Amino acid sequence: MKEIIDAWSEYSESSVYKTVRELCEDGTLVKKVPGVYYLPEEDAYWEGELSLDTMTVVEKRYIKDGRKLLGYYSGQTLMNKVGLSDQAPDTDEIVTVNETTKVRIVTIGGSKVKLRRAKIEIDEKNAPVMQLLEIFNRYDRSLTEQQRDNIVAMAGGKIDRDVLKECARYFPRRAWLNLKRSGLLEILL
Repeated sequence: MKEIIDAWSEYSESSVYKTVRELCEDGTLVKKVPGVYYLPEEDAYWEGELSLDTMTVVEKRYIKDGRKLLGYYSGQTLMNKVGLSDQAPDTDEIVTVNETTKVRIVTIGGSKVKLRRAKIEIDEKNAPVMQLLEIFNRYDRSLTEQQRDNIVAMAGGKIDRDVLKECARYFPRRAWLNLKRSGLLEILL
């Protein structure tokens, strides 16, 4: 909804809400979950309307809303994404600034998502560093070349030393020690 309000910034918020409600009533716009709307489209191969993908909704609400970074994948989801685990989680885990409780599980479109409140404001610089520290808070074994490459790609290449020092304050010491032992600091700094 924030994007709609921003796009129609010349109008008052109440008139935007009223227009969105009217568009939903006449079928021009579809409300997937509170705050998330989409334009319905028909598919020639699929009878009926195509719905908005659940993971698109999750990412839009908790990871990146189109304007700014809100969160990142964590836990078993992150470990699976970088190849440190073959086990696909039944519940995706996300750390986000769009959560006020410490931990909460929500269901969106039949998929469960575990949300964790972010310890600091998340931005483009610190999100990969926080993920890196999350990985090494959980993982203390040696890495294969493929795993190293996946982690470096997830981190986006080089990371800022000061950002790493700042983010490390929010993790147990073992995260820093495991990262140091991994040999990735020489590549990432």
